[in-house]
Amino acid sequence: MNPRIIIPLRPVSVADLKRQLIDVEDEADFIEVWLDRLKLLDGSKIKKIIKEIQKPLIINLKTKKEQGSSRLGDKKRVELLKLAAAAGADFIDLALDTPVALIRDLHKNLGSAKLILSFHDFKKMPQIERLRKIADKAQKLKADVVKIVGTAESFDDCAPIFQVSWELAKKKQGFLTMAMKEYGEPTRVITPLIGGLGMFAPIHKKDATAAGQMTVAELREWWKAFG
Repeated sequence: MNPRIIIPLRPVSVADLKRQLIDVEDEADFIEVWLDRLKLLDGSKIKKIIKEIQKPLIINLKTKKEQGSSRLGDKKRVELLKLAAAAGADFIDLALDTPVALIRDLHKNLGSAKLILSFHDFKKMPQIERLRKIADKAQKLKADVVKIVGTAESFDDCAPIFQVSWELAKKKQGFLTMAMKEYGEPTRVITPLIGGLGMFAPIHKKDATAAGQMTVAELREWWKAFG
């Protein structure tokens, strides 16, 4: 399987999204749109956003704890994500620590969309036992894609991500796994090669949405080296 590029976008308006798409759509296998910076967000605006995108689309609506800016409560965010699913988004990304009842409600209203359940640790890399419990919880909640992200303070911190990735791949469970910051870069290169859905990469460094993201060109150069 060829590794796939996911280009993340954080537009402030529909017009801003259109401008960003000019540069990125030809380079992306998937596009991820963060809805958190859009003002007066409603179903109509979500439909306009989704209509503009021709590539497989991941939608999220992140709060400050996931380094987003949405101030909406969990229930309202889930309602908006349900609208995104109904409007044709291919993947809906929701934090794993969202109340279980809301996760189940979203799952029942996905239609043809797939559910990504996400865990982030922005301070450290959890031990492998903790990552296994996180993956198990996401699977029990019927995640189509288990997303696990930790923070690497040394190259040793990549090992738990590689381990949980192999275990998810053996189970044929969809996954997105990586370690943030510079020491985590090997995980961004390798986990898509062992079965991960893809990897997040902006066209330009200034557009990165997480610490340690490589550009599209950098990732492709690494993947080329792996043949």
